[in-house]
Amino acid sequence: MGRGRSLRARFLMVALACLVPLLIVVLYVLYESVGNGRDQLLDAQGATAEVVSKVLASTLDDNEAVLTELASIDKVRRIDASSADALDQFKRARPSLYGLFLVQPNGELVATSGIDPAQFAAIPSFKDSMDRALKLGETGISGRLVAPDAEMIAITVPVRAKDGDTGTPIGALGGLLSIERLKDNVLPFVSGDTEVAIVEHGDVIAAQGTDLRPADLAGALAQPIAQAASGKMGTHVYQDSDGNERLAAFSPVPGADWVVLVTHPAPNSYAPNRMLIQRALAALGLATLATLAIVLFLGEWMSRPVRQLTAQASRLADGDYGVQIEPTGHGEIAVLGDAVREMAGQLVAKVRDLEAAQEEDAYQADQMRDLNRRTVRLQEDERRRIAGEIHDAVAPLITGALYQTRALKLGLSEHAVNGIGNGRSHEATRNDLGDELGSIADLLTRAHEELHGVIFALRPPDLDDIGVVAAIERYMAQVQRSGLTCRLELIGEQASLSPEVRLAVYRIVQEALHNALRHAAADEAVVRIEQSADWLRVTIRDNGAGFNPELAQRPTALGLLSMRERAAAIGAAFSIASRPGDGTTVTIERWSEPVPAPETSEPVLEPMPPWPAVDELIEQRPAPLDGGAARL
Repeated sequence: MGRGRSLRARFLMVALACLVPLLIVVLYVLYESVGNGRDQLLDAQGATAEVVSKVLASTLDDNEAVLTELASIDKVRRIDASSADALDQFKRARPSLYGLFLVQPNGELVATSGIDPAQFAAIPSFKDSMDRALKLGETGISGRLVAPDAEMIAITVPVRAKDGDTGTPIGALGGLLSIERLKDNVLPFVSGDTEVAIVEHGDVIAAQGTDLRPADLAGALAQPIAQAASGKMGTHVYQDSDGNERLAAFSPVPGADWVVLVTHPAPNSYAPNRMLIQRALAALGLATLATLAIVLFLGEWMSRPVRQLTAQASRLADGDYGVQIEPTGHGEIAVLGDAVREMAGQLVAKVRDLEAAQEEDAYQADQMRDLNRRTVRLQEDERRRIAGEIHDAVAPLITGALYQTRALKLGLSEHAVNGIGNGRSHEATRNDLGDELGSIADLLTRAHEELHGVIFALRPPDLDDIGVVAAIERYMAQVQRSGLTCRLELIGEQASLSPEVRLAVYRIVQEALHNALRHAAADEAVVRIEQSADWLRVTIRDNGAGFNPELAQRPTALGLLSMRERAAAIGAAFSIASRPGDGTTVTIERWSEPVPAPETSEPVLEPMPPWPAVDELIEQRPAPLDGGAARL
């Protein structure tokens, strides 16, 4: 849809802005309701845990009292086998006991009735309850004891020699209390998802409701169990191993190392509450969706004209300039459509102009690439030409001078050895040497001129010495020796030009005359330089074969492109006027303020010194070589 938010999205955001406060209030009410329910449930569970712990303590106290009364009977105080009858009679009167047993101070079993306790002798909690009765004279209560057919706990009391005795017990009397009977007596009112458990050192002695998992006892409930074992009461919120939130209340059992745990699912996890919350949230969601649907319908109705206008504008942006902008709707939207339609018309015109400019730029870029390629080739050709000129023109002259010098040196050596006894006079010999040295001087002079011409073609020193006019005159003199008659016309006062302008004008004149000589087969050319304080025009006209001026716009003639680029580099206008069979006229025009010529830092070639006279060469000839042999 473009940048930003659509009109429909804005309508939707407005609706959400109106609904958010209402949703916050409703959710806050639900949250507070759940929180109040949680607090009430925790209070109820705490009361239940306290009641169960008191009932459990009372039950243990009753059994302790019964066992203490039994331990005061004389038959039991005998601590021998005759005590078994008293134990049998008492067990029959107490069906909640699985068995009774009597032990000596050393822990040896004396008499039993019911389940034999010897099978529990290795269990730590059983041993601890026995030690409390025999060594400390206190009531001992064990943890859960598992027999093949039943689960029970052991309650042990000390047996003393007489009533009121506080000395070391003479034995211990124990009873095995049924856990099922204990559950029936103290946990009768648990139902539903509520869970009540009696825990001793992390081990469940008895539980009513859903079974507690060992992972929960050792994990999330380990801290509350430890607090209850230290005598504290409290509540705790945790997540069970299934990830459900539960509420727990804990309370210690007086007189035993037991803890009563009462747990229940949190209101948000309790199935009926969860269903109620889910229904309320579903109704709230449906109401929200219905409101948003109405808002979306209204937003669609109002945004459709804008969307249609956007689609038409997008087609225009994608390059479909034939699309017609047809505004729809009323009021501000219709005004917007008219403005977009007018803008689209202007955009189409500008885009077409831009495409034309891009095509021209692409054409110019192709020309530049071709010019670069041709420039590289031209550089290589120029290097080959310079090497050829030096090899063909300068090198033979220097080589000839070298050979003549060696011959002269050899002749001088022979003359020094043989003297002038050959009949020739000293004056004649001197004349011959002068002729030889003159010939060598001519060769070196010609080599100097050829080499100086090559250097001048690369960089005319006259450009920096006396200006572009002198350099052009010198080049025209060279061209005339090739058969092209040239004439220079100067109009106006010659002002100072910058080095860049001087070089560009010289190269353009050089290239134009070169093309007239090599390609146009011209025999006459005129160079006209018209100059004022702020204006320069250079015209090169020849009477050659001419050509089609349209070819100058194509990257096929390196010379024409080179002249055009040099003119552009100095901000000059470049034009070519030609017609097949009617010659060619090249013109550059430049409007600018005259720039004083700065002092150049380029080295100026010093003129070569004149050749020494023949007499001087004779005077400077080398001494004769020993043995009369020339060493080359």
